[in-house]
Formats: sequence, structure tokens, C-alpha cells
Amino acid sequence: MMPVIYAAVLALATLTGVAAARAQDIRACDFAVKARCVTGDARVTLDGGAVKRLEVTIDWCGAKGAPGYSCSIDATRGDKDSQWSEEGGATWIRNPAPFNAAAPDRVKVTVGKYVSIDFSEAQSLGRCGAGAELPKAIVIAGKKAKCRVWLGE
Repeated sequence: MMPVIYAAVLALATLTGVAAARAQDIRACDFAVKARCVTGDARVTLDGGAVKRLEVTIDWCGAKGAPGYSCSIDATRGDKDSQWSEEGGATWIRNPAPFNAAAPDRVKVTVGKYVSIDFSEAQSLGRCGAGAELPKAIVIAGKKAKCRVWLGE
């Protein structure tokens, strides 16, 4: 009976180890830039260190008494609305149907101690309402709940 119990415990420990190794890591943060009246959040889901999903929401205040505008990106590796590639140590998420087909529309996500989301080649049109735009970059710094965000001029 004891060998069966040992085998069961060993099997459980092995399966638990495999599950822990494949566990998803979610890096998330939020931000508020009061001087520009912008708030938002970013969330990157990692699976074994690789980017699996990117979610970003940016809300811009409207004029006094008017509604605001927002931008959003929600892309999951393997979905039909985005094309994923790895290049130069970064994950690139390309919009296959950009608003302006003559210009690039892709987001660069780099994972290390921090997670960097670079929007320098992303189009705001098609992702944002009128009056809103994507930031230049967002950095999710470690375990902190606040993002570092760089807005346009």
C-alpha cells in the first residue's frame, strides 16, 4: 500500500510542478495624468515568459459637459484580428486591417524586469475615438500598480 501512496504523491508533485511552470503571469498597471485629463490601464499576460495577450485602455476627458473619448487594444496571440511575430527580443503585434493601409500599425512589447509597450508605430485612427490618441509608450514597472506613460506632444 505504501508504494502506491508514494507513487500517487510523486505523480501529484510532478503534475503540480508542470502546472506551476506553465502558470500565466499577469503584469498590470493603471495611470492618471491629471494635467492632460487622461487615465488608463495596461495588462500583459505572459505564458512561460512569452506575451500571450495585450489589453490597453486609455480614456481622454471631453470638453466640459461633453463625453470623453477612449482608445483600446485587446489582442490575443492566435486571434484573427492581430498578427504576432518575434523580432529582436520583442513581440510585435500587427493590425492586419489598419485604418491607413499605407502606414504601419503595430505595437512592440518587450518583456524583462519591466514590460515596455511601444506605440511609436501604431495608428490611433481606428483604435481611438475622435480627440483621443494612443500614448507613445507605457511601461509596467515591476509589481507596482502605477504605469509610467509617455503621451504625445
